Amino acid sequence: MSSWEARTFRPRGRRSLADRLRERYASVRAWIRMSLTVRVVALIVLVGIVFIGLVGAFILSQVRTQLFDRAVTSGVDQFSSTRLKTQRTINSLASPTAGQLQQLANELVLSQYDPVQSIMGGALLRSRAHTSASSFSIAEPSTQSSTRIRTLISAEMRDSVRGSSAVHWQSVALSNEKGRTVPGIVVGGELNLPGAGTYEFYVAYSLESEMYAIQLMTNVLTVGAIVLLLFIAIATGFVVRMVLQPVREASKNARLLSEGGFDARMAIKGEDELAQLARSFNQMASSLSDQFEQLDRMSKVQQEFVSAVSHELRSPVTTIRMAGELIYDKRGDLPPALRRSTELQHDQLINLDMMLSDLLEISRFDAGAMSLATEPADLLDIARQVVASQQPLAEANEVEVVIESRGETTAKVEPRRIERIIRNLVVNALEHAEARPVRILVVGGETAVAVEVSDRGIGLTEEQAAHVFDRFWRADTARVRKSGGTGLGLTIAREDALLHGGRLQCVGREGVGATFLLTIPRDAGETWTSPIQLRVAAAVEEWGGEPEGDGGRGEPDARSDGEGPGGRGATAGPGESRGESRAPDPPASASVEGEDDVETPKGSAS
Repeated sequence: MSSWEARTFRPRGRRSLADRLRERYASVRAWIRMSLTVRVVALIVLVGIVFIGLVGAFILSQVRTQLFDRAVTSGVDQFSSTRLKTQRTINSLASPTAGQLQQLANELVLSQYDPVQSIMGGALLRSRAHTSASSFSIAEPSTQSSTRIRTLISAEMRDSVRGSSAVHWQSVALSNEKGRTVPGIVVGGELNLPGAGTYEFYVAYSLESEMYAIQLMTNVLTVGAIVLLLFIAIATGFVVRMVLQPVREASKNARLLSEGGFDARMAIKGEDELAQLARSFNQMASSLSDQFEQLDRMSKVQQEFVSAVSHELRSPVTTIRMAGELIYDKRGDLPPALRRSTELQHDQLINLDMMLSDLLEISRFDAGAMSLATEPADLLDIARQVVASQQPLAEANEVEVVIESRGETTAKVEPRRIERIIRNLVVNALEHAEARPVRILVVGGETAVAVEVSDRGIGLTEEQAAHVFDRFWRADTARVRKSGGTGLGLTIAREDALLHGGRLQCVGREGVGATFLLTIPRDAGETWTSPIQLRVAAAVEEWGGEPEGDGGRGEPDARSDGEGPGGRGATAGPGESRGESRAPDPPASASVEGEDDVETPKGSAS
């Protein structure tokens, strides 16, 4: 794309309103999830809002109904009284004239406007049932208020009033003196004017005072509800905080217990359920403290015993081995039966000496007395040296060993320990490869170097994976080993990896193969990311195609990350691990020449 091509730029650091709202919503949700007090208070306040809302709505509805009914009754009674008084006045006139009735009608309509008394105006309308048989007729009084009232009277109401002696009313919307719309009613009934016929009399009454009363009550109830909800929220928060305080204290003390602080205790106050919780927690802490002290004493006794026995046996075993080597060197002069016994004795003395060395090493790890003497070293060169030293074992097992590398493979390590780790992994792979190839892949990443040792042998079951790093454990005790072994090799290898700040993992699949992955940071103690993903290398197509047979395809991989029993332990994920073989120390002069990225050691069987 040319430098002149149009591009779309967005200002940095500016987010849309939707993004900010989503972020705020996510933070509020996280805050609610993390605080039990907030959830309880929010729930109680929500229930209170619903309850108060329902009760308030019911109360307001009842008050509104009562006020309206009372206002209607008052208006109807007042109208009935005015109509009755007017009718009596008219009836008291003897042979009234049209002028008298007109004056009386005008006075009646004018008297029906008194906003202070909620009377908003009146109207006197000629009834539709008015007949021409009347002696005379009068004009309908016309005022500003009566004109407005006429527009409010519906045809249905006029039909109800016509020919009825009862009083009728209807709800209407009125305008007060300030021009605001307020509720009201119009009440109507008939008046009989002698000589002029029947007229309809209507009066409008305002319900503004009742409306303001309802609004005032609504405001009072709303403010009261808000104050009540605030009080409920504060009281609930205080009570929940008081109730949860022992729980928080128990959580804090539990964390202290998990970190080794067995003197953590809870304060016991009263005899209630919280006091019982504190008492039970203290009993548990005391029991854990006693058991830990007992286990610590037993562990120290065990470590001292192993260390003492190893040291005490080292000298006599060395003497016996030297004497045995003298006899072994003269085995050619011995009879065949004694010659075979001498060879067996020599092999077992070597294994015993190796076991004592491993026990001493394990005791140092247990005592925390190990330290690193790091220097820059190439893990690829170390892997080549290990392969060269184990060439006789590879030829004896008819296994071809392939070394591959990618990237810069140098790191600050203690070469002796890294060589011991790789040697144990290589010997373990050679013993279980079933005459199939073994691949060693060394990959350098930005922060770590990884060594992957893979075979296409018998593989691992999930049960085996759970114990791969356990001390003195072997997957198949009936398997004949050409390299000896003490059952401590992988345990020591794991401890060496952890000492470097790295990790030793294993994954396998029964009938397909197994892979051990060693990851070491370039600088011990630094944060790192493995350049290789843990997987069963024999199950991927780029390494020699598909494995022979079904290879257990479709079965879950057995996995072990070196974090369980047996020291720092081994945990089995769905499947990986197997027993190990302890390799003898290589000759000091062993090395592998060549700088190719992929190499096959000379003399290896295909």
